[in-house]
Amino acid sequence: MSPRRAELIAVGSELLEPWRTDTNGSYLSRVLGERGIAVRFRTVVGDVLEDMQIAFRAALERSDLVVATGGLGPTIDDLTREAVAGLLGLPLEEDEGIVARIEERFRRHSLSMPPRNRRQAMVPKGAEVLPNGVGTAPGLWLQAGAATVVLLPGVPDEMRRIMEDEVLPRLGQVAGRFAYRVIKIAGLTESDVDRRLSDAAHGAAPAEWTILAAPGQVEIHLRERVGVDRPAAALERLDAAITAALGAHVFARDEETMEEVVGRQLVARGESLACAESLTGGEVGQRITRVPGASRYFRGGVVAYTAEAKRALLGVSDATLNEEGSVGPKTASAMAQGARKLFGSTWALSTTGYAGPEGGGAGRPVGTVFLGLAGPAGTSTREMSVPGSRETVRTRASRSALDLLRRAILEARP
Repeated sequence: MSPRRAELIAVGSELLEPWRTDTNGSYLSRVLGERGIAVRFRTVVGDVLEDMQIAFRAALERSDLVVATGGLGPTIDDLTREAVAGLLGLPLEEDEGIVARIEERFRRHSLSMPPRNRRQAMVPKGAEVLPNGVGTAPGLWLQAGAATVVLLPGVPDEMRRIMEDEVLPRLGQVAGRFAYRVIKIAGLTESDVDRRLSDAAHGAAPAEWTILAAPGQVEIHLRERVGVDRPAAALERLDAAITAALGAHVFARDEETMEEVVGRQLVARGESLACAESLTGGEVGQRITRVPGASRYFRGGVVAYTAEAKRALLGVSDATLNEEGSVGPKTASAMAQGARKLFGSTWALSTTGYAGPEGGGAGRPVGTVFLGLAGPAGTSTREMSVPGSRETVRTRASRSALDLLRRAILEARP
């Protein structure tokens, strides 16, 4: 019988700190939902044996599938195996097959296996080993009474591979499934989106939706429970209604990013791009080059953070710099023109502004951003006022620069 109530446990003290998040949980919630298995609880617990056992005990009392990620590595703080084995009263036994696979993995890289990696071969008695094709820590599958416990590595690539190759085929499919979609929107605030979609909301059922805001974009998360072999008709109707209401503000769906959309546009047109960045310090170029195959259209970028760099590298004139300094519409325009000329690209983007917490001045407070775009039809600029932290200003500026290019390409003639 397939499980219906799942719980996720993310193990790792670093996940309790402000600079790390549990990205594995989002993926697991989705793939389990697509099998009709609802995730009812998600827990994050640090690398403390007693705390981990409290988390697993609670999960086993209320869920029939518990999937844990993390804590299967070779170091002394990797305690997931020990916590689960102790809770279930199972001895840990070394699996020689796992040892041999880990040794072979190191041997392929002309290395000897460190002795501490033998810890990854310790398996609770009766557990089924789930092979890890991309790392050293295998997954584990255990029965705990009526519940199933799955232990997976915390490294995302390894976790996904084991989940898709080993876990999902074992889980089967319940009577229904959840269909999901994320619609990504640029150029509107969360309240703008909500207002424009008031009519679409009335016809949403049985699909459910949530509006979420992020720096530089808004996301609408859609979900519908349907039969295994039935299409998500309400979700499709809602998607069509949202697209009709928001038009070009909709730029992507699901996991696709703005930089992937822009890259696809450039490839389709056989065009190229360059960047001149001040405010964003190379973040626009970094986003572009995250996309595999970006070398087909990205010529390069210049980080010109000072007035002298803007003058020497991008040819911004003394007259422009004397008139408005390093921040202003004329400077942004000249930076884009300079990058386009320097790299011989079809398009060029520029960013300049005041990210804070210092800087700015009368009429141009912190958060003032100027974007420049040079292309076949000339040069344009956009001024933005972005509230928030230094990082928020930089993130919104880099995403908005790419959106400026996306819209320009949409408006350009084929």
